[in-house]
Amino acid sequence: MPGGPLLMTSAVPDTSGNVFPGVHTASTKYREGLGVAANISSDRIWHLEFTMPPVLPGGTCKLVLIAVANATSGVAKVNPKWVSVDPAAGENAFTATRNAEGTTTLTWSTGDNDDDKQTKITLDADTVVAKETIVMDLVFEATGWTLAQQSTWTAFLVWE
Repeated sequence: MPGGPLLMTSAVPDTSGNVFPGVHTASTKYREGLGVAANISSDRIWHLEFTMPPVLPGGTCKLVLIAVANATSGVAKVNPKWVSVDPAAGENAFTATRNAEGTTTLTWSTGDNDDDKQTKITLDADTVVAKETIVMDLVFEATGWTLAQQSTWTAFLVWE
């Protein structure tokens, strides 16, 4: 049986100032999320954690990202790097090596301003384990990034 959404239990931006708690505003409507500056010049990271339930739903675990920007052109690149750790067994979330899923590209074009851009990324670079914690560096990659507007991102997990 599919499941989710499973929301983040922690979200901390790197110290660059180019990722920050963000709010997107369009037509007096608002969305809170993971803010990313326009035209990033080097990789920027949101550090995320997801605490797994005691029993995992059936299906494949996927990271869902929804991005919004007031843009009519541009490309954003994102690469989730993650690992599942067991705090109860004393595994260290800070030193555990994160495994990359690979770069995903989201593209804005004419008429896309303030539209949601959604992507689902299968989390198979490590094994998702019940009762453990997924620690993730959500890396926004500067190489190939042409989005010239601030963007706001939402992240959660689903099983399909």
